[in-house]
Formats: sequence, C-alpha cells, structure tokens
Amino acid sequence: MRSFICFLSILAFLAGPAVSSSLWIENSSSPFVVQKPYRPGDVIMVLIVESTSAVQKAGTDTQNQDSLGANFSHSIQKLQGAIAPSAGLQGSRSQAFKGSGSTTRTSNVLATVAVTVKDVLSDGNLVIDGMHKVSVNEEKQEIRITGLIRPKDITAWNTVYSYQVANAEVSVKGSGAVGESSSPGLIMRVLNLIF
Repeated sequence: MRSFICFLSILAFLAGPAVSSSLWIENSSSPFVVQKPYRPGDVIMVLIVESTSAVQKAGTDTQNQDSLGANFSHSIQKLQGAIAPSAGLQGSRSQAFKGSGSTTRTSNVLATVAVTVKDVLSDGNLVIDGMHKVSVNEEKQEIRITGLIRPKDITAWNTVYSYQVANAEVSVKGSGAVGESSSPGLIMRVLNLIF
C-alpha cells in the first residue's frame, strides 16, 4: 500500500500543475444554453401571441335658450282701429344638442411564422422579416412580422415570442368572401365621406 501511495505522489509531481477552465460562456445569458452565432439567411421561428383591446368614448351635451318679450301700449284714438290699446310681442328660442359616440376594438393573433435574419447589427441584434400566407376556400390570409431580436432571447428550440421583438410590426391581412361581407358597401362609404 505504501508503494502505491508513493507511486501516486510521483505521478502527480510529474504531471504538472492542474489547469481548470470555467464552464460559463461570457456572452451567454444562461450557463445551460450555448448561444449560436446567427448569420443573414438563418431561419428563426417567431411565436406570435398578440392581444390588443382599445375603447374610445366621447360625449357632448349643450343647451342654449333665449327669450324676448316686448309690450306696447298707447292711448292714441286714431290708432285704436289699427292697433289695440295694449299689444304685446313674445318670442323664445331654445336649442339643445346631445351626442355621444364610442368605438371598441379587440384583436387576438396566435400564429407561428418562420422569419429570416436579414442583417446582424454591430451589437449582435438581428433584423428579422418573415411572411406566412394561407389560402383556404378562396379565403386568403397573410401574416407578416418584422423587427429586431436579441440572440439571447432565442430559446434552445430556435423560437422567440413576438413580445420579445423590438420595433415589431405585425400585420394580418385577409381577403375573400368573409372579409368583403364585413366591410361597408360602396353607397355607405360615399355617405360616410359626405357626412
């Protein structure tokens, strides 16, 4: 046993000093995720989870009322046939306006869009742009997203949420029978322009 310990001591002495390095990657947001370097043309999945709600209300209530009264009396005999000895004039005007209006808009968008990296900025952020088109029964829908993302927000599954996209522009456009029936007709649009 003594010879074994002596052997290990000599082996440790000849092996030299032990060197260790850190497992932590300096630019990484997590010690468990290795951050991949992204280049223009790389594909990233954006999970679009957007919900918006807006309410706008306005109201006006005005009233205006004027009264005018005049009395005329005379005692001239020659005018008595044409004008009564006591005459009066009354007048009044009133005006009231009450108006109100409200607008409510709610939208929810849940989608997954594959986007491509268009540019890598000097700070490492990625400029992305992507479009997803779906056509079912002559109904067409187009979802587009553009913006900036940080590489550290991209998960190990190569996904990022839309609320993590800076300067995000998300647009959803649709056309077809459903879209046409939900918009006002030509006559209604002309009347809305006039009034």
